[in-house]
Amino acid sequence: MQVSNDVLAVLSQARVDGHKLFLEGQLDRSLYTRTNKVLEAAGGKWNRKEKAHIFDGSAEGRIDDIILSGSIVVPKDDFNFFPTPEKIINAMVASADIQDGDRVLEPSCGDGRIVKAVAKAANNLNIVAVELDDNHVAALKADPNFVATSAELINSDFLAYKPDEKFDVIIMNPPFKNKADIKHTNHALDMLASGGVHHAGGRLRGILSAGVLFREDALTTAFRKRVKLLGGNFTELEDKAFKESGTLVKTVLLEID
Repeated sequence: MQVSNDVLAVLSQARVDGHKLFLEGQLDRSLYTRTNKVLEAAGGKWNRKEKAHIFDGSAEGRIDDIILSGSIVVPKDDFNFFPTPEKIINAMVASADIQDGDRVLEPSCGDGRIVKAVAKAANNLNIVAVELDDNHVAALKADPNFVATSAELINSDFLAYKPDEKFDVIIMNPPFKNKADIKHTNHALDMLASGGVHHAGGRLRGILSAGVLFREDALTTAFRKRVKLLGGNFTELEDKAFKESGTLVKTVLLEID
């Protein structure tokens, strides 16, 4: 379901408080009706007493999805997992210039497809893969192609993960909801080596929502400043880059050396 620009403008100005979304200002009947239709399709139920649309989960996350994609996008699962298309994986791996002996991290490895591509890029790699979803972890342990990478698999929330050593290369496609992509990338940057085995410094390649380019909240603006200070850059990916994975959310590639 595509969402018109005037409805997107209303949603971008809405006030969010946890599960509740409050529409700001007085809307004409037609605009309110169309906005309400979008909110209901996205899972928001009007509550007369609260004078708000109530969502089962975070209202901010659901509205973020709509604003970024211009359509109603329903996550596949509680872990907001959308597999990275092979074309994007190959571009990230090539850009990261992985060298023999590098220590490499994949913070949210999902079905293991990034780890498998990394393992083919060089020899004698020390790969660490972190994954929160127990079902994915069980599947990875039973996947001979993943096991063959010799990656160390850690069943954990990445934001709680604290490694003993830093990494030469980090390649990631974190969850996006509630600005989790920024939180995960900030945490990953703390683990990036300042001086790698083969390079002057570590390299990070990550997929983030396009919201990092224009949002003006404190977390996002501080993140853009950090990326700039580190000499990183964002490249907008083509529209519908993740369509094959079940989402139309607009994305960018972050590259930091």
